[in-house]
Amino acid sequence: MCSFIFSTIAPTSSDFNRIMTLRGPDYTQSNTIGGMFFCHNLLSMRGNYVPQPYISEDETIIVMFNGEIYNCPEEYASEAHYLFDLYLEFGSECFAKLDGEFAIIIADFKDKLVSVARDCFGTKPLFFGAHGDEFGFASYRDPLEVLGFDEIRQLKPNHLIEMSLDGSRIVERQIYTFNIAQYKSDSSDWMAAFDQAVAKRVKHMRGKAFVGMSSGYDSGAITASLIAQKKSFMTVTVEGREDPDIVNWRIEAVERSGNQAIRIHETELKLEELREWIENYVEDQPYNIVNDSGESFSSGKSIHRDNAALILAGVCMRAKNDGALVYLSGSGADEIYSDYGHGGRKYFAHSNFGGMFPNSLLGRFPWSSFYGSTQAAYLAKEEMVAGSFGMEARYPFLDLAVVQEFLNLKADIKNNQYKSVIREYLDAQEFQVKENQKIGFGFTRSNSAQSTNTRAVRKKKKSIFKIW
Repeated sequence: MCSFIFSTIAPTSSDFNRIMTLRGPDYTQSNTIGGMFFCHNLLSMRGNYVPQPYISEDETIIVMFNGEIYNCPEEYASEAHYLFDLYLEFGSECFAKLDGEFAIIIADFKDKLVSVARDCFGTKPLFFGAHGDEFGFASYRDPLEVLGFDEIRQLKPNHLIEMSLDGSRIVERQIYTFNIAQYKSDSSDWMAAFDQAVAKRVKHMRGKAFVGMSSGYDSGAITASLIAQKKSFMTVTVEGREDPDIVNWRIEAVERSGNQAIRIHETELKLEELREWIENYVEDQPYNIVNDSGESFSSGKSIHRDNAALILAGVCMRAKNDGALVYLSGSGADEIYSDYGHGGRKYFAHSNFGGMFPNSLLGRFPWSSFYGSTQAAYLAKEEMVAGSFGMEARYPFLDLAVVQEFLNLKADIKNNQYKSVIREYLDAQEFQVKENQKIGFGFTRSNSAQSTNTRAVRKKKKSIFKIW
């Protein structure tokens, strides 16, 4: 988890970095080359600190990177150095060769070109800003606003932008494509890909990994995989809405594996303090939630108005205090593997087809929430909240191979039960689950009212939080 900015406008103070620096608390470095200002905040995950930006010896190429490249060869101490070598060999085609979660900028002053890319699902935030002929790219909207940019937009997931430094050429194109043929008859390849996705997300890291464990499918599958592969991790569970019998069974399983399981009752969460943290240190972002029919469900919704963000902040705060730096998120599972429904029944109104996958995906793929809608909204929440604690979020269910294996399953395999492949995986691991329910982060009714009242009556005051 890092952050960066690349801009034709140089700052006159450090205000531009107020929120961004939380994502990269280990080292900050800024430079100006060829009239371009750039700054990178590092959260180091691969042993010794290797500061970014990576700058070639002749200062003609700079690389700035946020995220994790899982197929980076072991001999590289820095993924930015690996990206530099890939760029020299393949140019902007290098991004399609990456297996990872990333936002990347490569500035080539020799060719007077900047290449900008986000991973397939846009897990790492990246914004573009313009003001007249000036332009900039940054991990957050806030630094672009501070520098005076007024046309600020988030860049598309799964896209590469090539832009000449003089602004005379801008080309945008897709990076990855999927094979949407449905021809596989069993989920064994999906299960193997999922285990590999979990394993590589705990291979390179400082500190511990943690799972926000509920009684549901997604966090259960991640936890079961970690236990089966004998990985070191911790879980944090917020009790209240969860099924107590399932939670107790899972906590015992985690502890039997030699790992730490933390319980927090929802009434222990200090809602006013968490709300203050979010308002001060978490960049807000409006949700744009739509379905394939064009119906919108976003009115007034944003990270700051999402109770799930409050709970996630409480979970991250506790996990960080216990030494965690990597958050293994279940985000993306609802959007891709169930469409928030089953058998044509929509569990949520923003579902596209009620989880009833068609016999052919032609004309259906990609559905609204595959890349956008709740996918984009809830990834932004995960990133902005976890990032405010200097923690890196990683997403096993959005691994390219895992998604591809699911797409290739025949429709009847996808449709045979709610979250079919995840349920089959849990059964194979003999890991208990609250069946056929989507609960999600939230409060019981009484505590939900308390959360709403806290938002309504709280007053602005100086933050009492330590910034990590």
